[in-house]
Amino acid sequence: MRNLWAVAAAGLVLAGGVGVGAEGVPAFQEKSKGKVDVVMKDKGFRVSSGQSEKGFMLVAGTQADINLRNDDTVAHEFVSPLLYKAPFQISGNATLVKIPKAMGVRVDPGQSVVLTFQVPQDSAEFQPLYDLFWCNVHGKQHADTMRGEILIVETRGETGGG
Repeated sequence: MRNLWAVAAAGLVLAGGVGVGAEGVPAFQEKSKGKVDVVMKDKGFRVSSGQSEKGFMLVAGTQADINLRNDDTVAHEFVSPLLYKAPFQISGNATLVKIPKAMGVRVDPGQSVVLTFQVPQDSAEFQPLYDLFWCNVHGKQHADTMRGEILIVETRGETGGG
């Protein structure tokens, strides 16, 4: 799965510099506008908002709003190294979760919470275009269903050429 996301990222980044493909990248940015809905149910994550069922894309340098909704009967967590690197705000009722080199929130059954942050850009502090998220209770193992992927793409503005 990681290789597929990497190919997608490379395609989106390259498309930003090519006149013909340049429309595709802004269309993604307009469609998602950094808003992602993640539903936690049946001990699994379901990502909506036109994203992949296994993860989602964010655009570097934009604001992200990740809406987490727990439709399950047990508490779940949304934890990621990305949230360790990017300061975030919590809107709603959740418990902050800190583990070594990752942060996130625990969301009780029936609750919703929104995580808001600036998506990092390539810098000395942040370089990967790929990160993971998981439930620290039900998603620690590689084969668990409560794991997902975050792909960060960097768009390039049109340079006026073709």
